[in-house]
Amino acid sequence: MKLTSEKLPKNPSYTSLSHFAAKNTKVFQWRKEKTDHYSHADLVDKALQLLKERIRRGDTMAYFLRGQLYFEEGWYEEALEQFEEIKEKDHQATYQLGVMYYDGLGTVADSEKGVEYMKKIVDSPCPKARHLKFAAAYNLGRAYYEGKGVKRSDKEAERLWLFAADNGNPKASVKAQSILGLYYSTKEPKELEKAFYWHSEACGNGNLESQGALGLMYFYGQGIRQDTEAALQCLREAAERGNVYAQGNLVEYYYKMKFFTKCVAFSKSPNSRLMFKYPKR
Repeated sequence: MKLTSEKLPKNPSYTSLSHFAAKNTKVFQWRKEKTDHYSHADLVDKALQLLKERIRRGDTMAYFLRGQLYFEEGWYEEALEQFEEIKEKDHQATYQLGVMYYDGLGTVADSEKGVEYMKKIVDSPCPKARHLKFAAAYNLGRAYYEGKGVKRSDKEAERLWLFAADNGNPKASVKAQSILGLYYSTKEPKELEKAFYWHSEACGNGNLESQGALGLMYFYGQGIRQDTEAALQCLREAAERGNVYAQGNLVEYYYKMKFFTKCVAFSKSPNSRLMFKYPKR
């Protein structure tokens, strides 16, 4: 399985820079202007100026938001420096440092240091770290599965992912729910009923990859009784949302069934052309 880090969960107080701006309209007066004539670079520059002023006044949230803006713009070295400055005061900065050191963003990859920061989040008793715990546990599970920064252990990875998935809680790590579906369908021996359960939970919480996976499980009767109608419904919905694997499988199915009009409709998607080659006649 190829795994990626869990993105920073939304802060229940300020979910984004724009949300922060909306709560501070006296400071962000520029938001009342017509911004059509601003380029993206202009808006970023303006935001940085305003955040700098808030930092000068001692606004601790502005410190993190500046680092996050750097991160989202791909200015990883600047983001790393900003997060390092406030890591003892801001759990979100600690979380982002864990991701950056593990994945080597703005610095040489240091998986042990990344794991250390994620463990701080998982073990923290502070209420302000609560919304980060599930995502941090997913990332720790990834480290154990990959054997980076810790001794490789599928058992510990599974334990952490189950904690992160929190019985299908939509406010927990939906990524962990989806990964559990993939994990149980690829491990030896396979546990396809568990795989189907976790893909169902993740799909119900909006996960696109699991929606496509459910389509294939229904189609081939893996972990559930074979149901072509349910399979096609899952695959169509996933394909319409941009799942390239679902698009490719639908093209193949329609081609074999000689539903050429539908086959052509899905094959016109740029993504499906990358995933599917027509069978040779």
